[in-house]
Amino acid sequence: MIPLTKEQKIISSVVLGILLLAVGYSLLPFRFADAVNCSPPLLGGNPGKYEDRGQGFIKPERDCRNAARSRLAVSAVTSLVAMGVGVAALASKNESANCLSGNHEDCTEWWAAEMSEAASGYACQCSCHYS
Repeated sequence: MIPLTKEQKIISSVVLGILLLAVGYSLLPFRFADAVNCSPPLLGGNPGKYEDRGQGFIKPERDCRNAARSRLAVSAVTSLVAMGVGVAALASKNESANCLSGNHEDCTEWWAAEMSEAASGYACQCSCHYS
């Protein structure tokens, strides 16, 4: 298994956070036209309590479902873009400049470089040698 670089780990965490926010957004109940309480979009967006204050053309059944579909579309597109960026970042396999230039003792992806100077005599295990 090829280890991920620090940048790839950060990008993966950000993508996961965006996906969780998108799912959370689709699980929030909402209010349509400040008159109808609608259930969460992911659960169907069914209308709840309706306060008829002379708003006119509000049809709770239709309007809640249409607004719920719109919110689901926003969540889906956000998730798709986040996943696309994440896949592109993981596919790019960024390497550290130290690893690529041959300064393997300064390679930050190598576990021994994180420990101490005493580990500099070990064989290099930079991520650029995995491919």
